[in-house]
Parts: sequence; C-alpha cells; structure tokens
Amino acid sequence: MGRIFIYLVLLAVSFYVVKLIKTRLDEPLKKLKKDASVDDSDDTNNMVRCLHCGLHIPEKEAIKQGDKVFCSLEHARREL
Repeated sequence: MGRIFIYLVLLAVSFYVVKLIKTRLDEPLKKLKKDASVDDSDDTNNMVRCLHCGLHIPEKEAIKQGDKVFCSLEHARREL
C-alpha cells in the first residue's frame, strides 16, 4: 500500500513539473504572438476602396494611379 502511495505522489509531481516547464517555454511564444497581433491590427486601419468594384483592401496592397485606388491591375486598366 505504501508503494502505491509513493508512485502516485511521484506521478503527480511529474505532471506538475512537466506542466510548469511547458508554461515557462510557452510564455515567450505567447508574447511574440501578442506583439504580432498588435502589428497586424495597425495594417487593418488603413483600408481603401477600389474605384472599380468597391472592394475594401489594405492600403499597402492597393494599386495607386495618382489619387485613384484599385484592388488589381485589371481594374486599374479598365478604368484608365
């Protein structure tokens, strides 16, 4: 009976140690993901509308012809 109790205690301690190590290793990854999500949210604030079809796209992906904005080269060619 005493051996079973010792094995159960060792098993519980082992699970606790594994969980502790896992959380310590995951903390830097969670911080990186949080920082990356903050950077991505800045890009979504700068949305522009395609003059041809009305699609909203990020400004950095838009095709610009003077003050006109398009979602693709095909739409830019059709309008010009």
